[in-house]
Amino acid sequence: MDVLVAQITDCHIRCDDKGAFSSLVDTSARLAAVVEHLEGLDPQPDVVLATGDVTDDGTPEQYAWFREILEPLASPLLPFPGNHDHGLAFRTAFADLLPGGLPERHCSYVVDDHPVRLVGIDTAKPEHHDGCFDDERADWLDGTLAAAPDRPTLVFTHFPPVRVGLDYMDVAGLTGADLFEEVVATHPQVALVVAGHLHRPIQAVVGSALLSVCPSTGFQLDLDLNPARGGAVDEPPGFQLHRWDGERFITHTGMVRKGRRLDITGYVRDVLGRAQRGEGFPKG
Repeated sequence: MDVLVAQITDCHIRCDDKGAFSSLVDTSARLAAVVEHLEGLDPQPDVVLATGDVTDDGTPEQYAWFREILEPLASPLLPFPGNHDHGLAFRTAFADLLPGGLPERHCSYVVDDHPVRLVGIDTAKPEHHDGCFDDERADWLDGTLAAAPDRPTLVFTHFPPVRVGLDYMDVAGLTGADLFEEVVATHPQVALVVAGHLHRPIQAVVGSALLSVCPSTGFQLDLDLNPARGGAVDEPPGFQLHRWDGERFITHTGMVRKGRRLDITGYVRDVLGRAQRGEGFPKG
């Protein structure tokens, strides 16, 4: 059975214009545009993952504003913390959306409502901007995955467990990434790992699973691999759609921007008609 998982990340919602990147973009307006786009999708996502840094400072006011912006979404929301979120305020703000029985020291959880399992592993460290995958989290993830070895699984987190060549992000990234990969590698039912944090669409391999990093709904980081430089850029807000087709995940990256659109529905009907009639697709 097909499952469509939408992912948004790094929304950095504020209630004022005093943030470090406020002069670059209005993150609230950007998120609202992404929400409007997701509302118009057909088919609709079965679930929307928000993989961290949903706010800029983790205040109750920012969480309330984030939820107000996302209120039009018909699909259920699965919120998840990042390094810009605040643990207690996050749990309080999303108490009605988070499952019970959360670990005391990290906000990791499992959703078993779909043909694929959704397993979230929280690697955020209180009062730090770097992340940590330690023995406690490794034991939780290993045990959680071992409980359903025959269920295809999507693991979601905030910090990507790889170095990507953006050095200033890598050095303040995830401690214990090798351990993360070791755990995932022992559970071949993990079909996909998704993350955020890097404000860019990036792909890699972790164990035997594809790692997909989602772009930000707000602003992107400049694709500059010079270790002495860095920048934030006004590229369009992004999101990803992860479609499980019964055998594998197919990930699409979408960017939301105003621009011209050419309707090619007639061409689509012609292609589908030729395929149905077995006519092939000759040139000319």
